Amino acid sequence: MAEKVYPPLVMPDGVGRQQVTVWSNGIALDADVYRPTTVDPDAALPAVVLCHGWGGSKLTAERYAALFAAAGMITLTFTQSSWFGSGSPLQLVGDVPDLDDGNEALTRVRFIRELVDPFAWTVNLRSALDYIEGEPNVDPARIGLWATSFGGGVAVHLAADDDRVKALAVQVAAIAPLSGPVADFARKRAIDTARGDAPAIPQGVDPWPNMAGTPFMATLAHFDPLAQVERLRIPTLIIDAGDEDLFPIADNGGRAAKVLETVPGSVVDYQVIPGIDHYGIYFDGYEPGSRAALAWWGRYL
Repeated sequence: MAEKVYPPLVMPDGVGRQQVTVWSNGIALDADVYRPTTVDPDAALPAVVLCHGWGGSKLTAERYAALFAAAGMITLTFTQSSWFGSGSPLQLVGDVPDLDDGNEALTRVRFIRELVDPFAWTVNLRSALDYIEGEPNVDPARIGLWATSFGGGVAVHLAADDDRVKALAVQVAAIAPLSGPVADFARKRAIDTARGDAPAIPQGVDPWPNMAGTPFMATLAHFDPLAQVERLRIPTLIIDAGDEDLFPIADNGGRAAKVLETVPGSVVDYQVIPGIDHYGIYFDGYEPGSRAALAWWGRYL
């Protein structure tokens, strides 16, 4: 399934884009860096790493990345491993081969594609932070995370545990853990996977309605960004769609905002854009959502 077609990027004046590679656990991630075309060599600018959602790519966030760069930031978008232009984890086909003295062997491998593994996505997002931290002119004390949809939960999970993240903005975010029969099924998948009774890395099984790729149910069973929300100690912007049709906002963004409101000293802004559904955030919701995030960075980065 091709990535959803969003309105095209019109590159703002004074912004350049460079394709780069972010390495994460030995996997090459397809990424782009956006930066002002004129930067004083000694300047130290704020930076934002942007994370797409399920079925997305680095292009999901390109308009946001360019907008932030036009405001004087350095931004990075990337494609999660096994999706579109990024590399894949490998799985051995058959028995583990005998290694020679140099720990080498000839064998067959399978390239794992379009896998939704939240913990691998978190590792990839951390590697993207590592990359931007080393980018020329980036002030490491002013790095933010922006994320959308399934990537929103990944960003919450990472931001709660990485003190380099100084501000967070998520939109239409999937933050709640699995529940009900789906959670029971995922738990069974985790047990069966550990015991060798289910594929070690799934491909083409357990399809999710109306979504591309393969959800790694054995890891989703243990993924609970909502449990990490109370550990956030950074200014957090949460934007939801008033007619959200994928992730009920009362259980996701709305619930996360309520948790943060009870944390002493927390800074949280919860906004609901009326009249749009989940994917409407990239269309009619783009202007208010992107401007709210831009204002958030101006205030806290």
